[in-house]
Amino acid sequence: MPHFMVNLDDIFFILKEQLHYADLCRFDRYRDIDEATLDMLVKQAHKFALSEIAPLQEIGEKWGVVYENGQVRCAPEFKKAFGLYGENGWIAAVRDPEYGGQGFPQMMRIVINDLMYGACQSFNMAPSLTHGAAHLIESFGAEELKRLYVPNMFSGKWAGTMVMTEPNAGSNLAALTTMAYREGDHFTIKGRKIFISWGDHDLTENIIHLVLARIEGAPEGVRGISLFVVPKIRVLADGSLAEPNDVVCGGIERKLGLHASPTCQLIFGDNEGCLASLCGEENKGLAHMFQMMNAARINTGVSGMTLAGTAYRNALAYTKQRIQGAGLRTKSSGGVPIIEHPDIRRMLLWMKATVEGMRSMIYTGAYWADLAEEFPEGAQREHYRNLVDFITPIIKAYCSDMGFRVCETAIQCLGGYGFCKDYPLEQYLRDSKIMSLYEGTNGIQSMDLMGRKMRVNEGAPFREFRAEIEKFCSENRSHPVLGERVGAFARVAARLWDASMEMKKRMDSDPLQWASYTYPALQAYGEITMAWRLLDMARVACEATQRGKGNDFYRGKILQASWYVDLTLPHSLATIDCCLRQGREILDMPENAF
Repeated sequence: MPHFMVNLDDIFFILKEQLHYADLCRFDRYRDIDEATLDMLVKQAHKFALSEIAPLQEIGEKWGVVYENGQVRCAPEFKKAFGLYGENGWIAAVRDPEYGGQGFPQMMRIVINDLMYGACQSFNMAPSLTHGAAHLIESFGAEELKRLYVPNMFSGKWAGTMVMTEPNAGSNLAALTTMAYREGDHFTIKGRKIFISWGDHDLTENIIHLVLARIEGAPEGVRGISLFVVPKIRVLADGSLAEPNDVVCGGIERKLGLHASPTCQLIFGDNEGCLASLCGEENKGLAHMFQMMNAARINTGVSGMTLAGTAYRNALAYTKQRIQGAGLRTKSSGGVPIIEHPDIRRMLLWMKATVEGMRSMIYTGAYWADLAEEFPEGAQREHYRNLVDFITPIIKAYCSDMGFRVCETAIQCLGGYGFCKDYPLEQYLRDSKIMSLYEGTNGIQSMDLMGRKMRVNEGAPFREFRAEIEKFCSENRSHPVLGERVGAFARVAARLWDASMEMKKRMDSDPLQWASYTYPALQAYGEITMAWRLLDMARVACEATQRGKGNDFYRGKILQASWYVDLTLPHSLATIDCCLRQGREILDMPENAF
């Protein structure tokens, strides 16, 4: 049986019944697509993930990556899968047909990654990074760059990377020292980068690096950073490959998880021969790169969610088969499947609610992103842009943290067997840990949420997000089944809004105290968002039961929402109160006392 498990009914419930994703087809860009076509894409992605990607999980873990003589080799099966991934259109499914895309709504990229990351996180990072790098060139590059690079990357012939981090410039990109020197109509690059995912490999004949560097003479700090296209192998004007471009892998990292994903140290221009092309405007590189960074932050949340999802499904399957102990519910004196035991059911229900709430949160953000692109300039478009801006750090941080904790809980369901490599859960746990560190640690995300997102555009992201939740509460406060819990939810949300305003004041009056409590504030926002999405799913399920669809599937959506809200909201209130406490122990603790 494949390790990867997902219930497509859960996915389609969110896409079709909660979000009505076929409504995107009313926009001119998607006029040739209908709901049946969107459904088919999801089913085919699931089929491809199971048949071609899921087997790579075990293969990659056994093979790892081999580093010899400055080159990285991966399992041969990875190279074959990458070629099929490109040939089948999965890299470019949502991109412009002009460069080889299929023109699907952008949210389908998130659905595809949900399935592919769950099947093999280590592998799917390579095509996902390639998509992001190619789209960056498509968005900001000159026409010649687009012609030379984008079609070959979207097709899977070439791969792509995102190259930012340096030994002394991780999250603080203002400190980067990689330099670009002007040489006529092009540049040469010189510098060293670390922690570059899929920075070198043998899956494709060329790797196209999107590199942040400072042009000689540029301003200091982030204002002087530019973005460059740097191929591993030089590309001639006719698209053919020439000699190596003085890009060398100086080593690979030995990691807790993702053993089949090479994380590389890259050396650019050690022999003064690394040629580069400017992508976009000079000194605007960080702004350009944020397109790829924000997408990567969302996909980090997707990774946490989908690894949690398959961990939950594996634990569920085990608890239905494992016979242990007398039955408390059935009063059986013989052995019963451990799903009969209340504590196992507690863990299963928490995992189910958490995974489904995260998936709804992420898909909702992806749906908003399409609306932010497709509505004409004006109030509606700006509304959805603000919503996407606000929910991005919540998705990244909350879903990566909860993804790890669901994997941990899934192991607990298996008892001692969960700690063994006989089952895939211990690998999920190891692989998922990096998600809270990728693309700006979750502590950084919390400061972004409670800082910039509260102030940018005069606080519009916060106001628009608040308005969405208040609209939901107003419309459902008198719901015959959910009304009482919607009322409780509204009261906790109101408390969070008040606390957020108080924290906004502290940002100016006492910034260190403010920074000390941004992470619990983000946790509260994550829980509030989860409660909202689960209650909304329960609302949809109630409507389905009124239409005669009173089966266990819909009943489960209602029960998980009521349980989650009742158990979580008191915790959320306590967390909110903690954010406003006056104690300064975090700041006053002597360093020698830690």
